Amino acid sequence: MGLLIHTVSLGIRWGRVGHGPFINLYEILSSNVWSLMLCFVIFMMLSKQNAQMSRYIVPILALLMIWLVFTPARDTYLPPTYNTIWLYFHVFSGKFFLGLLLLATGMAIFELVATKSTDRSISIPAIQLLSYRFLAFAFCFESLMLFFGAIWAQDAWGRYWSWDPLETWAFLTWLSLVFVLHWKTSHGHQKIYPVLVLACFVLAFLTFFGVPFISTAPHKGMI
Repeated sequence: MGLLIHTVSLGIRWGRVGHGPFINLYEILSSNVWSLMLCFVIFMMLSKQNAQMSRYIVPILALLMIWLVFTPARDTYLPPTYNTIWLYFHVFSGKFFLGLLLLATGMAIFELVATKSTDRSISIPAIQLLSYRFLAFAFCFESLMLFFGAIWAQDAWGRYWSWDPLETWAFLTWLSLVFVLHWKTSHGHQKIYPVLVLACFVLAFLTFFGVPFISTAPHKGMI
């Protein structure tokens, strides 16, 4: 029900301001919370046996909602450079990336807790495999996000890449996913894997919730 109400709220604002929720901090937070909730709800519907993971994801969503409540809901306008279909491909790829990364992070936290649990019904390898799959899909969507973003940048500013702060940190996030996926498939020391997933999530959070709002570069392609 909360997700449905949030969807209606986003739709009303979209119709009123005339563009999608991806310009200022309020819009970014609102749309990101919506996409994270959507991915989480779909996962819970399809994988009820992993419902315990919700206790690690819900607090993250709750903190983002609290942040959203205290963020001014100012109206925004769509800059001419944002008026392209590639922006929407770029944004929605980023939404799926963050949602899948959140699920991978939830499974990683679940794994860290389960390793210290006496409950033998919990399968650590199964949890880690699911986390790895979520991370792999997150990597695919971030790759698409960077690809579509490059096409958008070429249309908007006449260059595919400029190494501005957001692009640089997004690329570092992409490299961190490459490193963790490679580590998972090539190293036997799997106990450090969930910690590496958490590090990826922290880096992605700082990149997409922090860098765009302190950068003075013209690129404000926040997701």
